[in-house]
Amino acid sequence: MGKGEFEEVSGGLRGLMKRFFGGRRMERLETKLERHRILLKLSHSLSEAGGLRHLLQLIADQTGSFLKAERAIVFLLDRKNSELWSIFGEGEAREIRFPADRGIAGSVATTGQVINATDAYKDSRFNPEIDKKTGYRTRSMLTVPMKGKGGETIGVLQVLNRVGGAFTEDDEELLLVIASQASVSVENAIFMDTRRQMFENLLKALADTIDMRDPTTAGHSKKVMEYSVAIAQAMALSENEVLVVRYAAYLHDYGKIGVKDAILLKPGKLTDEEMDEVREHVNITRRILERVDFEEELVDIPQIAALHHERLDGSGYPQGLSGEDIPIGARIIAVADVFDALTSKRHYRASMSREEALTLIEEKSGTEFDSQVVRVLCTLMEEEAVISSA
Repeated sequence: MGKGEFEEVSGGLRGLMKRFFGGRRMERLETKLERHRILLKLSHSLSEAGGLRHLLQLIADQTGSFLKAERAIVFLLDRKNSELWSIFGEGEAREIRFPADRGIAGSVATTGQVINATDAYKDSRFNPEIDKKTGYRTRSMLTVPMKGKGGETIGVLQVLNRVGGAFTEDDEELLLVIASQASVSVENAIFMDTRRQMFENLLKALADTIDMRDPTTAGHSKKVMEYSVAIAQAMALSENEVLVVRYAAYLHDYGKIGVKDAILLKPGKLTDEEMDEVREHVNITRRILERVDFEEELVDIPQIAALHHERLDGSGYPQGLSGEDIPIGARIIAVADVFDALTSKRHYRASMSREEALTLIEEKSGTEFDSQVVRVLCTLMEEEAVISSA
C-alpha cells in the first residue's frame, strides 16, 4: 500500500469513527491518545536522565515542546533556606534562587494552586526580577505545583509564552499530569544525589584520617584524585570509569592506617623489613574496601585502589602484574600518585618542580608507567588544565 492509499484509508477510518463516536467525543479521544503518547515519551526520556541537573533540563525541554511553549522551567523548593531554585541555560548553566514565597512560582509553591496568567506583567504576583536576570520577556505563564510522594510540595513546573495564544484548560490538565510524573523522577534523583554526596563525604573523611596522621602528606589523597580524574577524563573514559577512578584514587592509601607511626613517619631511610610493612598497605586497602557493599558499577574500586603500585614491566607490587593485566584505572592512579609524591615535600627530601617530576616520569614511560597516561599528564600540565585545590 502506497503512502497516498494509506492516508486515504486512514482518513476514511477517522470519518467512520467520528460518525460512530460523535465529533466532540472523537476529539476527546484523540486528546487522550495524544496525552498518553506524550507521557510515554516523557517517561522514556526521564528513565535515561543522569543526575538531578540534567534531569531538570530534560523536564524543561520536553515540557516546553509538549505544551508548545517558548520556555519551561522547573523550580525546586529548598526548605532549609526557604528558597526556590532552578537552572537556566545549557552547557555552563547558571543557578538562580529567590525567596520561596515570591512571584507566581512562590505563590503556587505556597498555596498548591494552579495559576494561569494570560498577561504576566498585569498580575500583581508576578516577579519581573527573573526576566531582568535572564534577559527574557514573559507574556503568558502557566504554573502548577509538583507534589512529592507524601503529598507535600517539592517545587513548581512553569511554562512561558504559549505559541499561538494563551494557555488553555487542556494545557493545565496536561501540565499537572506531567508535573506528577516528573515529581517522581525528581524525588528519586534528589535521593540519589544526596546518597552520593553522603558517600563522597564518607570517602573524604576516610582519606583525611590517613592524611592527618602526617602533616607532610596532608592533602595527598585529594590531589591524587584530582590528577587521576583529569587524566581519566582526558583519555575519554566512560562516566562510570571516571567515577571508579575518582573513588579509588581517594582511597588508594587507606591501608596505611595499618602501618605503624614509627615507620610511616620515619625521617630516614627504611630498612627492608620496614619497606615490606609499608608495601603491605595495598593489601590492607583491598581487604578493608572489599568489606564495603559497593553498588554494582563501583565493585572494581577495591582492586583499582590496591594496584596503584603495580608497574608496566612487572616490577611493582603486590602481585607483580604487567602490561594490560593492570587495569587502566590503576595505571592512571600510579602516575598521579608518583607525580604528586615527587612534587610534594617529604621527610627525607625536598619537593621537585613539576618539570623535574615530569622528566623523571617520562624516563620510565613505557617501562614502569603507561605511555599514554604519561603523555596525557604532560599535556595537562603544559596546558595547566589541572591545578589542584588542595
